[in-house]
Amino acid sequence: MKFYVTDSRKRKEVYDILNIFYDHEELDFDPTAKLRIEEGKIILEDRVVGYDNLKKDLYTILTEETGYKSPWGYLTGSKPSKLLQKLSHQEIQTKYLLSPAKVDLLMKVKNEQDKLTINPRGFSLYINIPFCPTRCHYCSYPTLVGNRHDKSAYVDRLIYELENINLPNKLDAIYIGGGTPSFISTKDLEKLLGAINKKFTYQEFTFEAGREDTLDFDKLQILRENMVGRISLNPQSFNKEVIERAGRTYDFDHFLEIYTKARSLRFIINMDFIVGLMGEDAGLFAKNFDLLKDLMPENITFHTLAIKVASKYFEKSLKASRKDTLAISQMIDDFVRGNSYKPYYLYRQKNIVGNLENVGYQKGATSQRYNIIINEELQSIVGLGMNANTKLINGKKYRNARNLRDYFTNLEEEITSKNKLINEYNKNN
Repeated sequence: MKFYVTDSRKRKEVYDILNIFYDHEELDFDPTAKLRIEEGKIILEDRVVGYDNLKKDLYTILTEETGYKSPWGYLTGSKPSKLLQKLSHQEIQTKYLLSPAKVDLLMKVKNEQDKLTINPRGFSLYINIPFCPTRCHYCSYPTLVGNRHDKSAYVDRLIYELENINLPNKLDAIYIGGGTPSFISTKDLEKLLGAINKKFTYQEFTFEAGREDTLDFDKLQILRENMVGRISLNPQSFNKEVIERAGRTYDFDHFLEIYTKARSLRFIINMDFIVGLMGEDAGLFAKNFDLLKDLMPENITFHTLAIKVASKYFEKSLKASRKDTLAISQMIDDFVRGNSYKPYYLYRQKNIVGNLENVGYQKGATSQRYNIIINEELQSIVGLGMNANTKLINGKKYRNARNLRDYFTNLEEEITSKNKLINEYNKNN
């Protein structure tokens, strides 16, 4: 799809709307394009329409042109639930042309979040373990792949950073993510968790144990003995050929063994699934629900694939069918309704397939505080480790070095910089 915008400041607005309708096509900026946005006018071939709201009016024209209506209307922001802080659900639906189903989803998320009490002056902690056995083809994160990296040296420096950060001893939530945190050794895992528990108390402790090929019973036992209450076991799909095509190994029997052991240890378990993986159409995705009906984890997160620039999916121009993703979205809705799951957090991403969303569902009162805190920006979160982000509630930010060498070299400076931000925040609050 070619388009042209005379005012470069409006180029992103136009791109965002075009991506809703033409997410399987290249979007080229071309002065000879039939779609042109000029001062106050949208020109599509022989049609000329004046606009007041560029995004809304362009969306309306392209809906008529293509016959496609996005469930999210022309809304393209990553945190749509934050709109409810300023607008009623009726105002959101009217302003952004949302479908009734998505407005209902937003309201359900809000209802679940309103049940929690989160102190805006409190702190939560994110700890990054940037190592993975292999790189998944949909992944764009700066992970360190394979066993050639000194993971023990990293854990030692991570503990040093943890011991020297000026956080209060009482935290709200702790989340260890990555990467694949469970890829470190049992010895390093025990050492890291011990250091955390020596310094902090908390309401919630989550560990992302995403890949079954990095887990064994000993690691699960260490996690439980060290007060981790929640883990993520993330198959992404139960269809072996789909997962292997995405660059991961997969042993379903081992996954079931790990799941059964985790259940016996009384973890709250989350499972992640990705809608839009290559080779997984609606018919094949439906098989995931057959297994989920038997397993019934407390939390399930359904992510809609977002094609990231640094991923192999992007390099190969691999994109899923909008028809399939919309059909799967309806299957998900039927499954969660039929099995008493409630949505408790929601966010969206750039270049997300079908202009859809990522939603976390819970059974009972098992929602994850950390996910709500970070997505709704309700509390200050301090990040430790390579490439970890710190974002305080006052808007101040800091990012640690993006690669291992610079993280090791600049560690003292990173600790000092974050402590300065934290001290200033505490002084003014």
